[in-house]
Amino acid sequence: MPVTFNALITTIAVEYAVYLIIQRKKPLFLLFAAVLINCLTQPPAYFAFNYLINSSFNIPKFIYFILVEIAVFVIEIFLIKLMLHINYKRSVIVSFSANLITALLSFI
Repeated sequence: MPVTFNALITTIAVEYAVYLIIQRKKPLFLLFAAVLINCLTQPPAYFAFNYLINSSFNIPKFIYFILVEIAVFVIEIFLIKLMLHINYKRSVIVSFSANLITALLSFI
């Protein structure tokens, strides 16, 4: 559990920084949004990935990782749009940037 909690805290911090860089306003609200969005998406993503890699399918783990990351990216587009009151294009940019950085950091 500590690894999962550390991953969640790291994800929130990184995605909050991305939100701040792109939105540049209402820092406390952006922190709240980062916490809420990631608390809604990361635990299900973590459990889905672990379920898939332990399934009987004979598919490489990185494929599951990519599929889960794409699902999170798409879900977060809508959550970001709703919470930050921005258009879809900007929401896609925010979600893509935040998730790309956190996905790349997961390899470190």
